[in-house]
Amino acid sequence: MQISLNKSEPKTDLTVLPLFVSEQVKNRDLPSPALADFKNRPGNTQLIYMDSTRLLLLGLGEQKEFNPGTWRIGIHTAINQAINLGVESLNLILPKIPTNQLESYLELTAFALTFSSYRFENYKKNKTSIKLTRVNLIGPSNAKLNKAIDRGEAIGTAANTAKNLANHPGNIATPLHLARHANELSKKFGFSCKVLGPKEIAKEKLGLLMGVSAGSEEPAQFIVLEYGPKNKPPIILVGKGLTFDSGGVSIKPADKMEEMKYDMCGASTVIGIFEAAAQLKLPVHIVGLIPAAENLVSGKAVKPGDILVSHDQTSVEIINTDAEGRLVLADAISYAKKYYQPKLIIDYATLTGAVVIALGDEYTGYFTNTNDYKKQFEKSALVTSEKLWHLPLGREYKEQLKSPIADIKNVGDKGSAGASTAALFLEHFVGTTPWIHLDIAATAWTMRPKPYVSPGATAWGVYLTIDFLRNL
Repeated sequence: MQISLNKSEPKTDLTVLPLFVSEQVKNRDLPSPALADFKNRPGNTQLIYMDSTRLLLLGLGEQKEFNPGTWRIGIHTAINQAINLGVESLNLILPKIPTNQLESYLELTAFALTFSSYRFENYKKNKTSIKLTRVNLIGPSNAKLNKAIDRGEAIGTAANTAKNLANHPGNIATPLHLARHANELSKKFGFSCKVLGPKEIAKEKLGLLMGVSAGSEEPAQFIVLEYGPKNKPPIILVGKGLTFDSGGVSIKPADKMEEMKYDMCGASTVIGIFEAAAQLKLPVHIVGLIPAAENLVSGKAVKPGDILVSHDQTSVEIINTDAEGRLVLADAISYAKKYYQPKLIIDYATLTGAVVIALGDEYTGYFTNTNDYKKQFEKSALVTSEKLWHLPLGREYKEQLKSPIADIKNVGDKGSAGASTAALFLEHFVGTTPWIHLDIAATAWTMRPKPYVSPGATAWGVYLTIDFLRNL
């Protein structure tokens, strides 16, 4: 899709006119009853047929409540309408945005247009015919604003890469598939990729990753990405890469198990971040660590009561084989501490059902052991409209992870602070290294259409992290 800034309106198939409550439609010859049924709430629309074109009124609600989330809803709605109408080009009139925010909103606009145009139909015989190839943004134009649009497109494309990786079914998107794509993207966009296979994983003594993957015939892969100047301490991005999670011997219910192909969304997010960082040439040193495996049931699968030994030689009593994500993340965190001196570790993981129960499917629960980055991280979440909710590490819950026969258990008490005890398990391996843990189990994918994203993987965290990294 081509996105450009224009001071005047070219002739197109559709013009989208966003309106705030009480805002008047000026300089347009509308049919008199056109506004009668228009309810101005965020995402509401009214299509009006004119003599030579079509006009889509787009509700933004109250101007004082306008924010990046409102705008993403508006753009997603407009793109869906345009695709359904089969238009090839559209004009999008920019709303009244303060001059000092215009650059940020134009980047967000280009991101949202690219993001919302994505459709995953790789396996459909009859694909949706998407004719939309051009969007003209009608508003002020200069070189700085055009660069903002380029940045937004690059981030949106990277987010679509992340969605695409996660949307493939488990019989296609194996650990090897994930490693292969990471390697291809590294060559295309200019970052490094090293993959440890089963022999290297065993040599490195990544015992928790080996234990989780033992029940599968698909070999585990440990993917190491690196970008940026190596003379600076890196920020480590760890992505959970369970390409399918049956729960293992502690098997999940059959209902919705097909969604467990999305258990590698943390990994796809990290790969998307690397694509965007390289495209934008961010002056940051980042290292991505992706432990990729399948968690399946077989005669070789790890069992409840087994003891595994981690990369840092911590013995772990396995109480529940479905608490496998924290195991592979723990090995990756230990690897990061051994080979790098991390400035900060951020992990992205579809980790617990408990966070879904606590927060629903709109907020990502996050935990941190430092306040040094908290303010900037939350600011970036507001800029990109990726919602966060800070949850407690809850030191008093550490007792739940004590094991009578090993250094630590992999789960706490049933039904008690599950998201917090999972975070505390990871903190055992993090130690005093600054760390942010993102439990994206509620937000990494959606099976229902949302006002700002279509069903499937959401690439949650790609845009937020890019904004965070460039503002450090």
